Amino acid sequence: MGSASVDVPHVAADERLWSRNTFAVDADHIREYALAVGNSDRIHLDADAAAVRGFGALVAPPTFATMVWMRAEEETLAALVPGFHIGRILHADRSLDLARPLLAGDRVGCDVHFESFRHYRDYDIVSMVTTLRDRHAQVVAVGSSTLLVHTQRVPPHRTGPSGYERGLELVPTRHRPRLSVLGESAPARRRDAAATRGPRPVVEFSELSAGFELPVRRHTLAPADVMHHASVVGTLGRLGPDDRVPTTSPGAVTPGMLSLGLAAGYLSSWLGDPTAVSKYRVQYAPKMHYLPIGTGEPVPIEFRGRVTWLNPIRRTATIGIEAIAKGRKLFGYATAEARFA
Repeated sequence: MGSASVDVPHVAADERLWSRNTFAVDADHIREYALAVGNSDRIHLDADAAAVRGFGALVAPPTFATMVWMRAEEETLAALVPGFHIGRILHADRSLDLARPLLAGDRVGCDVHFESFRHYRDYDIVSMVTTLRDRHAQVVAVGSSTLLVHTQRVPPHRTGPSGYERGLELVPTRHRPRLSVLGESAPARRRDAAATRGPRPVVEFSELSAGFELPVRRHTLAPADVMHHASVVGTLGRLGPDDRVPTTSPGAVTPGMLSLGLAAGYLSSWLGDPTAVSKYRVQYAPKMHYLPIGTGEPVPIEFRGRVTWLNPIRRTATIGIEAIAKGRKLFGYATAEARFA
C-alpha cells in the first residue's frame, strides 16, 4: 500500500479548524453507550437517579466524550488527508481532560488543532488536540490523540472536496483559547445548570495512600458485545464494505476505545461517582490495539488499579490501571486522576 503524506500549509502553520457540524447528546444514546462499555451507574440510565445526585439530566459516561471527538477527528482527516479511510487508522495513545460531564440535551461542537505530522514510507503519525464546547462555547472536554494513519496514494485529478466544503473552517487567531495538553491542567469546571455539583466519591481520600490497590474486577466480552459497542458508536456505518464486520462472522475484535471505556467503568464502579475522574491517559500495548474475540467462551478481561500519587492540597489521586486478557496487557500504560470532595 502506498502512502500520501499530509500536505496542508495552514495546518503546518499551527492553524486550528472548527467543525460546523455539532453532536446532540441524546438520553437514549447515553443509556446504550453506558451498557456497551459496562458503566452500570444509575446516573447513566435513570434521569431520576441523576436528579437525586444533583444533575439536571441523564449523565453520560466519562468516555462518551471520546466518541464525539473521534468523529471530529475522522471528519477532519477525511477532509484534509488524501486517501484517508477510517478503516486504516490506529490509535497509539489518547488523553482526555474533562471540564464537566456531558448531559442529555447538550449540543457539542469541536475545534481541532494539529500539533504535528511525521511522514514515514507507508504511514503518517498525526498528533491532534480536539476541544469540545457546549452551546455557550464553554469547554466541556479536551482530547489529545496520536494516530497512525495509513493512506492510499491519490492522483491529483481525483482529490475530493476541500475541508471548507466539508464543514470545516479556520478558527480566527483572536478566538483561539489556550488548550490543555498532556502535563497541563484541565479546563476549569464551570458552575452552571449543567454541572451542579462537585465530585462525591464513596471512597474516603484520607484512607488512601501511595501503593493502595483497588479491588480486582473481571469483565467478560463476547462477539455480540463487541458488535453492540460498534453499533452504538456508529463504527460500522462509517466503514467500507471490505472493512465491515458481519454479524455472522466467526469472531470479532475489540477496539481500543472499548477497552478504555471498560477501564473507565471499572474505575467509576470503585469510586461510586463517574464524574469524579477529571483525566484519563492511555497508551495501547504493541499489537493490542484490537483484542480478538473468538466464537467460543467469552474472553475475560481482568482490571486492576493502584494509587500511584496523592495530592493532599488539590485532593486528587492518580491511579494506574492495568487490563489483562489472554495473558497479555491491553495497555502500555493507563492512568486516571480522580478528585475527592
